[in-house]
Amino acid sequence: MTLLDPEKPNDVLMFVKERKGFIKLALAHGSPVVPVVCYGLDGSYNFWFPRGNLINKLSRSIGFVPLLFCGRFGIPFGIPHPRPLHMVIGAPIDIPKLDEVTNESVEKYHQIFLKELVDLYDRHKHDSGCSNRTIVVC
Repeated sequence: MTLLDPEKPNDVLMFVKERKGFIKLALAHGSPVVPVVCYGLDGSYNFWFPRGNLINKLSRSIGFVPLLFCGRFGIPFGIPHPRPLHMVIGAPIDIPKLDEVTNESVEKYHQIFLKELVDLYDRHKHDSGCSNRTIVVC
């Protein structure tokens, strides 16, 4: 998932650092994983989220940050703003099938996936008109 930080508009935040369930499933079934980047998504919707200590406590207790997304014509969760999108698909990363999936094996293949994702982003950002942007894995 990508998100635009209004305080750092040249950073593209990708929230995949703590999301490892897909790697665990791939190891259990021996399925390859494929890194994919889509440029231009971060401007498809306007968003607003409340700030402050109360909302931080609420977010931690429910496990997510309550956001309000508005698309075209200001419709919440509606049609996205028209923007050119550029999608690139990386090479599949072969994942072996393991009888016992350990945290170490999940971590190993997750790090490989993150490296490939960042490399894919950096390799194609000039073609997509995002040469001034930097990927930040959160």
